[in-house]
Amino acid sequence: MELRLWTSKSGIFRAPGYPGGMERLANLVTDATLDALATHAGTLADADAELLESFVAPARQLLGGGKRVRGLLSIAGAMCAGARVEDADSPAIEVAAALELFQGAALVHDDIMDDSPTRRGLPAVHMAFQHACEDSELVGDAALFGRDAGICSGDYLLAISTSQMLKAGQPRALARFQTMCAEVAFGQYLDIRGENIDLAGMLDDDPAQARERLLRAREDALLVLRHKAARYSVRDPLLIGAEAAGGSPELLDALARLGEPLGEAFQLRDDALGIAGDSKHTGKPTGGDLREGKRTVLLLTSLIHTAGTEAAKEIYSALGSDLTEEESLRIARLIQQSGAWEEHEEMISAREEAARSAWSRLPAGPGADLLWDLMDRLTRRKH
Repeated sequence: MELRLWTSKSGIFRAPGYPGGMERLANLVTDATLDALATHAGTLADADAELLESFVAPARQLLGGGKRVRGLLSIAGAMCAGARVEDADSPAIEVAAALELFQGAALVHDDIMDDSPTRRGLPAVHMAFQHACEDSELVGDAALFGRDAGICSGDYLLAISTSQMLKAGQPRALARFQTMCAEVAFGQYLDIRGENIDLAGMLDDDPAQARERLLRAREDALLVLRHKAARYSVRDPLLIGAEAAGGSPELLDALARLGEPLGEAFQLRDDALGIAGDSKHTGKPTGGDLREGKRTVLLLTSLIHTAGTEAAKEIYSALGSDLTEEESLRIARLIQQSGAWEEHEEMISAREEAARSAWSRLPAGPGADLLWDLMDRLTRRKH
């Protein structure tokens, strides 16, 4: 069995590799997710088959891709609690499918709010509806049709994700799942609010005052990151999987101590990819967060470092602009040269260190092994 070593300030941990099952588990989750979509569509017995297919098809295309990180994390949590995951009928796979359906709903709505044309290298769901409208005999504004149909699709996925969780039959896990859904909605609101803060007014202050106000804005951005994405990306899937499998309070506490910082590291890495990620890996245009005007932790850190300089004005002016890839890369270079990129990487590293330290206290077994591999995937990702 392969052995991996990870060195931390507190010593060397030895992690046995998970025995070749991650891809199989991901495929089981994909199959269960698509089966759930088909099953729930089948409950609409009196619906016109062609119309129902036109509604479900964009969601099916979205759910057919992805890395299944949240589903796999929930399986790792279940395995840490002693669950055996052997086939598609395992309760842990059903829970994982519920999380992937919820992730689909969140992506559909997020792409609409961000006006993002692509997802995973394919048209975003609302764009797929728009294209279908343009190619049909329907009349009216195709873009408006696409947006409205996309909202309906996201709502549909949210509804069937909850139905899927009910199959687990574990009240505490369902309650945590519903809390997660509510928190993501609140986090999305905070994100929308954050995109309307007066950065121009802050940058007009003298540099010392500007930095002070920008530091407070960065704390708000970290709050958005936690509520909107970090917890539901890592911590909550781990806890939902473990609770559905009857995990002890001690295990849940240990997983929370791991999942919270790892989720933040995961999303901070997303900030970096949103500014300088390679479109061949991310499936989205380089500099997407700049075009969307996102006030991310990395962007605010760059303004803190450059307050009072021409670089701050240039970075700010790029927000919400239709940048070329070359212009996006120039802004990324300014951010790197400011020292913000290095500070941002240090923030990520500190959280990764905390997560790996928490991992060392988990009970040994296949769940911890799978979680180690998932941590490695999350911290080294390029998309």
